[in-house]
Amino acid sequence: MKICLIRPSIVVPAHNITTIFTPPLGMAYVAGALREAGFEIQFIDALGESLDTRHPADHDCYLYGLSPEQTVEKIDPDTDIIGVGFGFSFEWPTCRDLVTDIRIRFPDALLLGGGEHITAMPEQTMKDTGLDIGLLGEGEETAVEIARAYVDGALELPKIRGITYVSPSGEVVQNERRPRKRELDKIAWPAWDLVPIENYLDRGYGFGVNRGRSMPMMASRGCPYQCTFCSNPSMWTTRWIPRDPDLLLDEMQFYQKKYGAENFDFYDLTAIVKKSWIVDFCRKIEERGLSFTWQLPSGTRTEAIDGEVASLLYWSGCRNMSYSPESGSPAVLRRIKKKIHPDSVIGSISEATKNGMNIKCNIIFGFPGETFREVCESYWFIVRMALAGAFDVSVWAFSPYPGSELFGEISGKNRFKMDDKYYDSLRSYADPSSTISYSEHFSDRELKCLRSFGVILFYIVSWIRRPYRPLKMIWNILRGRQESRSEQGLVNLFRRSQFTSTN
Repeated sequence: MKICLIRPSIVVPAHNITTIFTPPLGMAYVAGALREAGFEIQFIDALGESLDTRHPADHDCYLYGLSPEQTVEKIDPDTDIIGVGFGFSFEWPTCRDLVTDIRIRFPDALLLGGGEHITAMPEQTMKDTGLDIGLLGEGEETAVEIARAYVDGALELPKIRGITYVSPSGEVVQNERRPRKRELDKIAWPAWDLVPIENYLDRGYGFGVNRGRSMPMMASRGCPYQCTFCSNPSMWTTRWIPRDPDLLLDEMQFYQKKYGAENFDFYDLTAIVKKSWIVDFCRKIEERGLSFTWQLPSGTRTEAIDGEVASLLYWSGCRNMSYSPESGSPAVLRRIKKKIHPDSVIGSISEATKNGMNIKCNIIFGFPGETFREVCESYWFIVRMALAGAFDVSVWAFSPYPGSELFGEISGKNRFKMDDKYYDSLRSYADPSSTISYSEHFSDRELKCLRSFGVILFYIVSWIRRPYRPLKMIWNILRGRQESRSEQGLVNLFRRSQFTSTN
């Protein structure tokens, strides 16, 4: 039985400064689980196999990696099962078209799909693609069960939890969700030996700042919070499950020996939830005498990061963290169910900065109902973050993401049509040139100006307070070193301009 897993190439706006090319951690986990179950695996990382190549795409974008034709051509002709990773929803049109091409070439293969988008939009996915089965939520156990049943000739879809499929009558069926895996350390390690991981390591690509050869890590899964703009509750539920710190460090030490890892980027949705867990993890790094840097680039909670924890984080090797307060307006925070207090965030930023860490903060403008007065409250919060020592800020535009509570509310009011234009618009959160407003109080152009002013305000205050920072940024870039997300963004923008473009 041969199984081929495919991570598709990615489409990126031409003006996007924040694009990060990351190894496919989620699919590498699925590959590891399938291989542990005894299956022969081919892994095609269409991005990783051609990181320096881009192809012109619609809507002023580029497709990075292999072309769809090259991807399909690489599939072993004897493959029995083909699995395609559907990442975030803005990648939906690209993944859908790739599945169409695969189905034409492999009409008899069992075609699977999984990931965030399928979990959030199962009905549209199954109606508009040639997939046989869509996997919902965590995919490792479900993929193994499907493969075993298929090889035994006993694949009965109604009996498999955590999948969606089209019934013989043409109805899209969603089976009962599979319970979350509680013992994460029993999941097989990611099958990095099947992925062109050296292509990422040699180029310094990863989720975080380039601090050397960086390996992806997952210390926990899930997030206990219910922010209305986030799709986490539908994908992972609100159960936060951490790994055992010792077993996590065993994996990290293995990567140091096998791949020469110097830095670890944690892909966790919310890595720091329990103070006791993070303190234990940091102290065990010291006890083992390990030497590496590590980062929390996806955004973490601040409640557990006081002076004691900040000091432990730094001395254990943590150098970069992203905070995601999203707003400085108490009213907005209540509406989006973001259970934080701005004063606590400022205190945490201050403690982390004093202890030597580089902090980046994320703010979102344009939530439904957000007023100019509430934006001004966030402006004052941005000033306070700059004064407290945060090094960078991103001011994103709200996008109604499939699977989130706000998406359900807005789509229920028929505010938009679920077509390719909508999915392409989801990239506008990170592309200021195409900002789209979902607030009744701001036009697209007004929201674009509000975002730009927020970023400018932050750096003016930050650099007046610490005038050495822009000079240090320039010096770091000139000597090929990165310490901040802004340095990473500028370097990536230049590097992408040097890529080979093919038609």
